[in-house]
Amino acid sequence: MSRITLTSAARAALRPDEVVFFDWHITGLCCADAGEFSVRPLRRSRLPRRARRLGSDPVFAHPVAWAHLVELPVTVDCRPLWRWRRFTTDLPPDAGLRCCLGRPVAGGDPGR
Repeated sequence: MSRITLTSAARAALRPDEVVFFDWHITGLCCADAGEFSVRPLRRSRLPRRARRLGSDPVFAHPVAWAHLVELPVTVDCRPLWRWRRFTTDLPPDAGLRCCLGRPVAGGDPGR
Protein backbone atom coordinates (compact mmCIF):
# COMPACT_ATOMS: atom_id res chain seq x y z
CA MET A 1 0.00 0.00 0.00
CA SER A 2 1.24 3.43 -0.89
CA ARG A 3 2.39 5.85 1.79
CA ILE A 4 1.88 9.05 -0.21
CA THR A 5 0.41 11.88 1.86
CA LEU A 6 -0.74 15.33 0.85
CA THR A 7 -0.25 18.31 3.12
CA SER A 8 -3.21 20.57 3.83
CA ALA A 9 -1.69 23.16 1.47
CA ALA A 10 -1.52 20.59 -1.35
CA ARG A 11 -5.12 19.50 -0.75
CA ALA A 12 -6.31 23.12 -0.74
CA ALA A 13 -4.41 23.92 -3.95
CA LEU A 14 -6.06 21.11 -5.91
CA ARG A 15 -9.16 22.09 -7.84
CA PRO A 16 -12.20 19.78 -7.58
CA ASP A 17 -11.46 18.05 -10.90
CA GLU A 18 -7.69 17.67 -10.33
CA VAL A 19 -5.35 15.01 -9.00
CA VAL A 20 -1.64 14.98 -8.21
CA PHE A 21 0.28 13.14 -10.93
CA PHE A 22 3.80 11.72 -10.63
CA ASP A 23 5.26 11.63 -14.11
CA TRP A 24 8.35 9.73 -15.25
CA HIS A 25 10.91 11.36 -17.53
CA ILE A 26 13.35 9.04 -19.26
CA THR A 27 16.93 10.22 -18.87
CA GLY A 28 18.85 7.12 -20.00
CA LEU A 29 19.37 5.89 -23.52
CA CYS A 30 20.08 2.30 -22.61
CA CYS A 31 16.86 1.49 -20.78
CA ALA A 32 13.50 3.08 -20.03
CA ASP A 33 13.96 2.59 -16.30
CA ALA A 34 16.60 5.33 -16.04
CA GLY A 35 14.70 8.52 -15.32
CA GLU A 36 13.43 11.07 -12.86
CA PHE A 37 10.13 12.00 -11.24
CA SER A 38 8.12 15.17 -11.58
CA VAL A 39 4.92 16.02 -9.76
CA ARG A 40 2.13 18.25 -11.04
CA PRO A 41 -1.62 18.79 -10.83
CA LEU A 42 -3.59 17.25 -13.66
CA ARG A 43 -7.28 17.19 -14.50
CA ARG A 44 -8.84 13.74 -14.15
CA SER A 45 -9.99 13.89 -17.75
CA ARG A 46 -6.35 14.34 -18.89
CA LEU A 47 -4.91 11.39 -16.94
CA PRO A 48 -3.06 8.93 -19.19
CA ARG A 49 -4.87 5.62 -19.57
CA ARG A 50 -2.04 3.71 -17.96
CA ALA A 51 -1.85 5.96 -14.87
CA ARG A 52 -2.01 3.98 -11.64
CA ARG A 53 -3.50 5.13 -8.36
CA LEU A 54 -1.20 5.62 -5.37
CA GLY A 55 -3.14 5.10 -2.14
CA SER A 56 -6.45 6.65 -1.15
CA ASP A 57 -5.56 10.30 -1.80
CA PRO A 58 -6.16 11.77 -5.26
CA VAL A 59 -2.63 10.78 -6.35
CA PHE A 60 -1.77 8.92 -9.55
CA ALA A 61 1.52 7.93 -11.18
CA HIS A 62 3.02 6.85 -14.48
CA PRO A 63 3.46 3.03 -14.35
CA VAL A 64 7.27 3.22 -14.07
CA ALA A 65 7.08 5.91 -11.38
CA TRP A 66 4.41 3.87 -9.57
CA ALA A 67 6.75 0.86 -9.36
CA HIS A 68 9.34 2.99 -7.55
CA LEU A 69 6.95 5.00 -5.35
CA VAL A 70 4.44 2.39 -4.21
CA GLU A 71 6.35 1.50 -1.02
CA LEU A 72 8.05 4.86 -0.30
CA PRO A 73 6.83 7.34 2.30
CA VAL A 74 6.41 10.56 0.28
CA THR A 75 4.86 13.85 1.33
CA VAL A 76 3.50 16.17 -1.36
CA ASP A 77 3.29 19.88 -0.61
CA CYS A 78 2.24 22.92 -2.63
CA ARG A 79 4.00 26.24 -2.56
CA PRO A 80 2.35 29.07 -4.46
CA LEU A 81 4.70 31.03 -6.66
CA TRP A 82 2.89 34.21 -7.67
CA ARG A 83 -0.12 32.92 -9.61
CA TRP A 84 1.32 29.45 -10.19
CA ARG A 85 1.05 26.39 -7.98
CA ARG A 86 4.31 24.51 -7.45
CA PHE A 87 3.86 20.99 -6.13
CA THR A 88 6.93 19.57 -4.40
CA THR A 89 7.87 16.35 -2.62
CA ASP A 90 10.28 15.42 0.12
CA LEU A 91 12.10 13.05 -2.25
CA PRO A 92 15.78 13.80 -2.84
CA PRO A 93 16.53 15.49 -6.19
CA ASP A 94 18.13 12.30 -7.53
CA ALA A 95 15.38 9.93 -6.33
CA GLY A 96 14.73 8.43 -9.77
CA LEU A 97 18.40 7.63 -10.30
CA ARG A 98 18.67 6.15 -6.81
CA CYS A 99 15.67 3.90 -7.48
CA CYS A 100 17.10 2.73 -10.82
CA LEU A 101 20.46 1.88 -9.24
CA GLY A 102 18.90 0.05 -6.29
CA ARG A 103 20.07 2.61 -3.73
CA PRO A 104 17.61 3.34 -0.93
CA VAL A 105 15.74 6.62 -1.20
CA ALA A 106 14.43 6.76 2.37
CA GLY A 107 16.14 5.64 5.55
CA GLY A 108 19.47 4.03 6.11
CA ASP A 109 21.37 5.77 3.32
CA PRO A 110 24.35 7.68 4.68
CA GLY A 111 24.77 9.61 1.42
CA ARG A 112 21.45 11.37 1.82
